[in-house]
Amino acid sequence: MDTLLACLDLSSSREELQAVESRFQALCCLLTYLFVQVDTLSLEDLHAFIAQALCLQGKSLGQLMDLQLEHVDPRAVQLGSLLVRGLSMLVLVNSACGFPWSSSDFMPWNVFDGKLFHEKYLQSERGYTAEVLVEQDRSRLTRFHDLKSIVCKACVREDRRIVSRQHWRPHHSVAVQAGDAASNRPAPRGSAVRGVLQPWTQALRALTRQTVCL
Repeated sequence: MDTLLACLDLSSSREELQAVESRFQALCCLLTYLFVQVDTLSLEDLHAFIAQALCLQGKSLGQLMDLQLEHVDPRAVQLGSLLVRGLSMLVLVNSACGFPWSSSDFMPWNVFDGKLFHEKYLQSERGYTAEVLVEQDRSRLTRFHDLKSIVCKACVREDRRIVSRQHWRPHHSVAVQAGDAASNRPAPRGSAVRGVLQPWTQALRALTRQTVCL
């Protein structure tokens, strides 16, 4: 675990992550990495990512298939694709670090469903409360705030404050700079471990540069 967290520059979050169920540890690490690298990801996006992961655990295949969306938002599709590609890259990082996590803990079908994420994204964009996003489930609500706190605190340590999109400048002026913001952000502070794992971290960073239109 130490090697993997060092690779993602998340060693300082070890204690908080250990308090989380193993199936959500990898998700928190990936979300933190993405939000640090991509300035155009907002608090609403974080809420949607976390809420769908929590609600997915209680959904049957039939319930997921029966979900109806009012409309399809291209940005939600792109965000979902970004997360799945990030999870795929995390498989390689986990392997290179000696499998500190069980691979099943971050297989997409265990932590992500595209249609469910789309629903939570649309709800979050409309300003729905956390209680509504987690479908009025008290246990989920507690875990929602725990996971959100871990990601937000880890991002603050990297001088990245996750804010609501309502506080942004006009979207187009931010989006144009997103790719540069991600690529110019300094690489994680060095260590021998991260040097060995540089190909995987570079691949993750390259993945975030593809989000210019988010």
